[in-house]
Amino acid sequence: MDKIYKSIIDSSALYNHEGDDAKNPVAEEMQQKLTMESERLRVRLRQELAELRERLSPSPAHLSATLASIRERLTPLTQQLQSSLSSNAQDLCSQLSSYLQGLEMTETAAESSPALHQEAFQWLSQTLKQNTIQLANMISEFRASASAMMEDLKQGGGSEEDAENSKMWQDVTSRLEQEVSSLKEAAQKRVEILNAQLAALQESVQPHTAEVKGTVERFCENTAQQSQELQAWMEKLFKALEEELHATSSVSFSLPVQHDSSLQEDFSVKLSALIQDILHSVQ
Repeated sequence: MDKIYKSIIDSSALYNHEGDDAKNPVAEEMQQKLTMESERLRVRLRQELAELRERLSPSPAHLSATLASIRERLTPLTQQLQSSLSSNAQDLCSQLSSYLQGLEMTETAAESSPALHQEAFQWLSQTLKQNTIQLANMISEFRASASAMMEDLKQGGGSEEDAENSKMWQDVTSRLEQEVSSLKEAAQKRVEILNAQLAALQESVQPHTAEVKGTVERFCENTAQQSQELQAWMEKLFKALEEELHATSSVSFSLPVQHDSSLQEDFSVKLSALIQDILHSVQ
């Protein structure tokens, strides 16, 4: 009798409604159990894959909310940096203007000499050097504050949320670092250009204070303009980030998710266990 039942189990007729098992109650019952368990596992597999897709692809609304939080926390820091840069530029240009005005008066009084001009250029160079250090410190402080803020905001979310947004955090941090570095390089470049122009004037046969003053004024105008554009630069940065994140999210939603191997193994194990249970039941 055992051999007969096992023969029924092993035969392909167990998985096919055609043949003698349509007349065999035991085979029919086992076929129904196998079909029901297989369907249940398939439903569960589809559900878990859908949940996996949702976890791996955060919604655009969620990404936008997180990005908005970063912008909200970063805005005061940006405004503070803009205020510091503007004040620094005003102080520098005020010093330069006052010094050159005094030099111009000396030149008008026919007291000008090569030694006086040499001293003036040295003072200008030293003042610009000190200002460059101050600018670098301001930008470094902004970078440190922004990094600390983002780390604090990142740690405020759960581990699951952190995993979902890991790419977004990397993108924001990387882009912000690039932009801050560009800001620092632009400030240094303006000072380098001014120093080069002053050096060229110093090499002239008879440098005039009016020419130096005009060069410094153009430098101050450019510096003031760059300082005022900082907030607009930040808005442009976040707009680009939001567009990129939405595009990435859309692509992620459109891509098919591959079947998870652990779920497939779970399906196979349970199916094998069911068959073994059926075999034991007929022994």
